[in-house]
Amino acid sequence: MLISSVLRPQIVSGAPKMIQPATLSAAEFRTRKSNDERAMPQIKSKDGLKSFLLTSRLLSPTQWNTVDGQVEDANTVESMLQLLERRLLLTPLQTGRILKGETEGLVLGKYKLLYRNASGSFARVFRAASLDDNRVVALKLLRERWADDPRTVASFEREAHICQRFSHPNIVPIYDIGNEGRFHYFTMEFVEGGNLRDFMKIRRKLSVPEATRCLLHICQGLEYALKMGASHRDLKLTNVLMSSTGVAKLVDFGLAGAASASQAGTSDDVQRALEYASLERGTNAPRNDPRSDLFFAGAIYYELLTGEGPWSRTKDRQEKLLLSRYSNTRPVEVLQTNLPRSVARICGRLLEVSPSARYQTATEVLLDLRAVMLELGQTVEDPPGEKRPITIELKPDFRMLVVDTIKKRCAKVKQYFVSKGFDVAFVQSPERALTILKSSPPDGILFLADRNTDEVLEVFPRVQAYARSQKVPCLAVFASEDSETVKKKVVSTRFGTTMFPPVTLRDIRMHFEDIGAVTR
Repeated sequence: MLISSVLRPQIVSGAPKMIQPATLSAAEFRTRKSNDERAMPQIKSKDGLKSFLLTSRLLSPTQWNTVDGQVEDANTVESMLQLLERRLLLTPLQTGRILKGETEGLVLGKYKLLYRNASGSFARVFRAASLDDNRVVALKLLRERWADDPRTVASFEREAHICQRFSHPNIVPIYDIGNEGRFHYFTMEFVEGGNLRDFMKIRRKLSVPEATRCLLHICQGLEYALKMGASHRDLKLTNVLMSSTGVAKLVDFGLAGAASASQAGTSDDVQRALEYASLERGTNAPRNDPRSDLFFAGAIYYELLTGEGPWSRTKDRQEKLLLSRYSNTRPVEVLQTNLPRSVARICGRLLEVSPSARYQTATEVLLDLRAVMLELGQTVEDPPGEKRPITIELKPDFRMLVVDTIKKRCAKVKQYFVSKGFDVAFVQSPERALTILKSSPPDGILFLADRNTDEVLEVFPRVQAYARSQKVPCLAVFASEDSETVKKKVVSTRFGTTMFPPVTLRDIRMHFEDIGAVTR
């Protein structure tokens, strides 16, 4: 159903996946899992809820006072929480945990958790806000089941401390490192935009200048990190974040400080290092060879240029161990025949399996990338203060009109888009949306069309015509079972696009940002 696919949790930055450590028995693993799911006593009274919200600082006294009179009319703790969520004072994550009695850990240090952005067996990443000034950060939290494993905790803290020393525009900065009891966490910049894999789901592939600038940013980050004594060791699409202003930033230097496999704190580290280790073992390269980062940077460049990875993705350990997986790559110019020779040469040299044939340092790559940027008529560096967006940073007053007939879903859609700076209005009738488009066009129109498919199909071709003349991006999301009917009646255009599940609110937002980058 559309309602479930459109409202599933959004991922901003990738969290590492983990396999069960060999050092734990199955019984110990189950025990830790049950400990991870421990709950505090549930809050059962309205006074108890008020006391918790104020003492925990999830709400300030000023925020509480804005709803104090209305809360008196709520009969239960649940209805109070629903009111606070509707008023955007609490998030679904917070209200859900309070109802379950899972209140411990909602506030860590000087930060309160807002939304869960990514989840793996090793750590979770949350969108959080500072209690002092409401500044938004990303908070990476070690899962409780690993809190008693000294090697896992050491690995987690090592990543944070290494990256906290970094200060570079192409590396996500680490702010605070802390622990409260069994909760180990660190905070970092919240990059509004998402990781490259999410970005590529929308864009499919980038133009040559865009892809080259992205690789330039990646190599600038690698060059700086190596000068600081660290390599990345886990370079892939999900570990490169693309900001809404078009700046690529490296994240998750999880193995940066491990001089050997024995220093990796968890078996997850070993799994994440597997592709690097396979490449280095198969080519007799030294362990932790910095040139390995360049090889996997080349794989990213290849996919940005072509929309396809240089090799098929797999979770199979034995397949990852095969050197032939990395050596049988089709040349990038075979997939993209119109590439400039200089671009194909850079990509091909990065993906040389033999380390001696590859670029030897990120500095060497940067010299060639800057020459290519000039060849393409692009500025080599962004002038101070100038932003060169690949997508668009939407203005806070971006006026989104949403056409939907499901009230509960409207509330969730509104909460998401308002949190991203949108001004959101709702109508139930597609005809009404068309009238508004003709008379007072908004900045974008979203049709959630799983319940009123026939009405939307009747109106949408006319919407497309007016949207094109007004330069207003419009998007209709239909149920997957209606895809054949929709494709027969509607031809997607730049300003009148259709989508089908699986699609997330992030996908929808990125679509409007992408179209906005062309029109604004």
